[in-house]
Amino acid sequence: MLICIMENLFAQNENDTTKVSITQKALEKGMDLISRTNRDSVLVEKAEEKFLRYEGMIIRNITVENLGFEFSIYGTEKPIVQKVGRIANKLHTNTREKTIRQHLFIKPNQKLNPYKLGDNERYLRDQSFILESRIVVTSIAGTDSVDLAVVTRDIFSFGGSISGTIPTSPLLKMYNANLDGRGQGFEFDILFDHDRTPKVGIALAYTKSSFLGSFADFTAYYTQLNSGISAGEEKEFATGISLERPLVSPYSKFAGGAGWSQNWSKNVDSRPDSVFLDYKYNIMDLWVGYNFGSNKALQDRKREFLALRFFDGYFINQPNQEEVIDESRYNDSKGILAEFTVYEQDFFKTQYVYGFGRTEDIPSGYNISTTWGYTNTMGYQRPYGDLNINFKKASKSGSFYEFNLNGASYLRNGIEDAVLQTGGTYYTQAFSLGNYKIRNSASIVYTQLYNRVTNDWLTIRGNLIPGLRVEEVDATQRIAFGFESSLFTPWSLIGFRIAPFTSYYWAKLKCYTCEDRYQKFQGISLGMRIRNENLIFGTIELKGTFIPTDDEGKSKFAFSVRKNLRFRKSDVFVAAPNLIVYN
Repeated sequence: MLICIMENLFAQNENDTTKVSITQKALEKGMDLISRTNRDSVLVEKAEEKFLRYEGMIIRNITVENLGFEFSIYGTEKPIVQKVGRIANKLHTNTREKTIRQHLFIKPNQKLNPYKLGDNERYLRDQSFILESRIVVTSIAGTDSVDLAVVTRDIFSFGGSISGTIPTSPLLKMYNANLDGRGQGFEFDILFDHDRTPKVGIALAYTKSSFLGSFADFTAYYTQLNSGISAGEEKEFATGISLERPLVSPYSKFAGGAGWSQNWSKNVDSRPDSVFLDYKYNIMDLWVGYNFGSNKALQDRKREFLALRFFDGYFINQPNQEEVIDESRYNDSKGILAEFTVYEQDFFKTQYVYGFGRTEDIPSGYNISTTWGYTNTMGYQRPYGDLNINFKKASKSGSFYEFNLNGASYLRNGIEDAVLQTGGTYYTQAFSLGNYKIRNSASIVYTQLYNRVTNDWLTIRGNLIPGLRVEEVDATQRIAFGFESSLFTPWSLIGFRIAPFTSYYWAKLKCYTCEDRYQKFQGISLGMRIRNENLIFGTIELKGTFIPTDDEGKSKFAFSVRKNLRFRKSDVFVAAPNLIVYN
């Protein structure tokens, strides 16, 4: 009897030792993938590629490991950067295992779906507090089972910035995207401005990622700095709350969201009552969607998605000035919309788009949707309909492109406020020149309005030509073009990497009522992007743009700073039904 007990204990210890050994090897492999050094070849890989050979096997155990800042994605860093990393580790609370598991939609005792594993890796990388994630699969000899090791690498969750006009009106921001390692975010902003009444303004925001493991993101905020959802052009105070569950994978069944905010204009600049627009409004937005085909065969990524949305923008007080009383932004707007979408989407993993070596997930597939509904804006009660076609393609060479075609219209006395918009963007592969990487991109977009009633006229703003704002033109047609070339360098200063770039912009407005029917504008930019992948605030872009002729016929030079620049969040591209926005 004693011999049997000893044999069982020995066998159990041997199994435990084997299990620990397998887990340790998997974790070491994950650490190597995350902290790999730069290579001449840029990562180009399908999200599911490394998991295909394990398809259908049973998931036995899932181990979670979070790495510290000493594991650089660039490999071995300079001693001073390593020292900074060790200090950051002492200040930072690593993401808790429970928090990582709240972001997993793969479970033990399920059959392994390689596409679902790829989706989960991407979903983890999409979190603001996670820099990199890898899932390592280890097969168990003599069985049809596998163990999974989920390895993640945090971003230093503390951040801050100084902006505004220094020294007269500085704006200070302090935030933490991962309080206590629980996926909680908190931000505090404070503005000091001697020309403002009151002289001090604040803003507070709280977020929780995957609230209670539901994959729904919770947000609550209060602002005195016009930093909330804003409809009007005055400085606005606001308070709001929202809960949003995106469709994180084609294998998810439900998505939805709810949000409410109250905004009111505040005369902080002490403008005369005859000029200041005094208003207050509430916004309520609810939507829910169901994903048909979530249980299809593993390789079949085609889906149908049906979503319903109700929104209500209600003005408690409207401005009194006659010149704005007919603008849609200062009038009640409500409606109910239904959208049906057919889509198929995969992802490629690549680098050097906006990041400096981190993995960036590029969608590849199509999305065809139609939206129908009923809206009430400025007393106009009208049916609404639109058709959206979106096609994204990523190739194994590393290049990728996107094409969009959108058409929308209201129906009352025939077609009203119709808009047609089409365009596309192309990114070349990232070419390697020694330790340097070059990626080019080009984009073009065409917009046309028909039978305008309540829609705003077409404009040119900073998103088309930096530093230019053309709004006093009754334009019904617009075409815009942009080209950019970026050079990713190995240059580094205390962990910050540098990528200089040059850009060219061109746009044309067509105005039937103007003396000069066609108005053309250009911009030429030089700048650089700076990023430390270990830090929360993403890429900082410094850009100077020369505009030969502005809307007043004069040449000008504009300087801009943008922060948190990154490639678009790569959720499955179906969401709440929306009215087409073209401005």
